Amino acid sequence: MNKDQFASMYQRKLDRLSDHAVRTFQDLLALPVDPGVDEVNLEIFPDEYGGAPDVWAYWLGKNNKVDHMDPSLFPGRSLELALDLNDLADIDERYFVGSDEFPGLRLTVSLLSRWLAEAWWKAGGWAYPVPTTLAVHDFGSYGSVQLSKGGR
Repeated sequence: MNKDQFASMYQRKLDRLSDHAVRTFQDLLALPVDPGVDEVNLEIFPDEYGGAPDVWAYWLGKNNKVDHMDPSLFPGRSLELALDLNDLADIDERYFVGSDEFPGLRLTVSLLSRWLAEAWWKAGGWAYPVPTTLAVHDFGSYGSVQLSKGGR
């Protein structure tokens, strides 16, 4: 596969998951947010060998706490998002290992970032009351997107 074919194949896989992602974000956006939350960070954790990526959400504030029993969205809360991305793990790892030869990891994180941002906005996330960003773990600002500006 060349880059265009790879990107097209990966995008088709993401497109099949879009409705589920939008519903997942709608459910998340409907939950009340503790007033102490100053910002939310969504972070993509890609698998450098082509396995399924993980996406986590972090609610941050001045007084972060750790409480594994509290299901609310408080400062310090982290949550793995159930986006059912396991179908993305069946891609041959040769497209990821040795990224000098083929930029599989760069292509997937770019496509994932765009897809997640679109799903967030389709779910109504632009109106989320807390500033929210999306980033790719260990990629610096690559793929970083402002999802909502907040405005409580």
